[in-house]
Amino acid sequence: MTVSVDLPDHVRARCTELGDGALYAVKTLVRQLTDDPHLGERTGSLGLYTATIDSDAFDACPPLVVRYAWGPPLLDVDLIEIRDIEATGPLPDVGDEQAPAPDPHTRQIAARQVTEAWRRITNWLARHAPATCAALLPGASPHEIAALEQALGVGVPVELRALWLLCAGGKDTPGAGVIPDRGWALMSLGAVATSYRWHRENQRELEAEWGVEDSMVWQPSWIPFCSWSVTDTSYGLFIDAGTGEVGHWDETAVRTVGDQTLSTLLEETADTLENPQLATGRMPGLIGGRLVWGPPLAADEAALWERFTG
Repeated sequence: MTVSVDLPDHVRARCTELGDGALYAVKTLVRQLTDDPHLGERTGSLGLYTATIDSDAFDACPPLVVRYAWGPPLLDVDLIEIRDIEATGPLPDVGDEQAPAPDPHTRQIAARQVTEAWRRITNWLARHAPATCAALLPGASPHEIAALEQALGVGVPVELRALWLLCAGGKDTPGAGVIPDRGWALMSLGAVATSYRWHRENQRELEAEWGVEDSMVWQPSWIPFCSWSVTDTSYGLFIDAGTGEVGHWDETAVRTVGDQTLSTLLEETADTLENPQLATGRMPGLIGGRLVWGPPLAADEAALWERFTG
């Protein structure tokens, strides 16, 4: 029986708030749970467990309580979901020092990391999921990216620019979703501009109606780049042009900014495709030559889905 552990975006965001070492500590617990789901103690509610993390074992991490749900097996997979985390002691003292300004040379290294990770992903797709590979659009030109920057009024981060130079979205066809954990599809530059304008207009309307300022509805530096599907942009991923961090939005008012950069997101995707036995959340699988992260929830897809094991 395979154990799959889901670490949702809101838990990742909470880890970031609790200290630099909190996410590493929780990811360590995730790996331990794949080996032993009984690691935590059962609470009063059926299927809910609580595990503790000792701050002495991790740098820059307070003592934590982690609550998770362990559900019944699905398609020979034991499903565990991390529900929430709570600090039970003082947060680490980070002092008053300000983070140094990003080094342009470091940003160029990140761009090369994006390029290498994307090539690993497309090489895997060409071998194992040709339908998904064929659904990807070619790269944009520097002129097209510059025109988008002018339309948005925001500079595109070097990591996202590197990705768009290689692939500027996906075709409106089944199998265009590449990025886990929901099989996010890369948005075309036109869809990026349309989505960005919609979110910013929604922000202005809320500010006018409710007096909401500097809220998490949509910041000017947030650039969308992935969506639920090529045509459905009610859910998606964005990158903060100021920090390089990747965030998530949905059709409600929920907006979260995680700890990942685009380069780490793509590297983790490539790692999971090349080494599927290391997957801790949604797992790569195939349906008719297209990549589908699963197990799928829809019964018709679940019946056709074959987990990729290498």
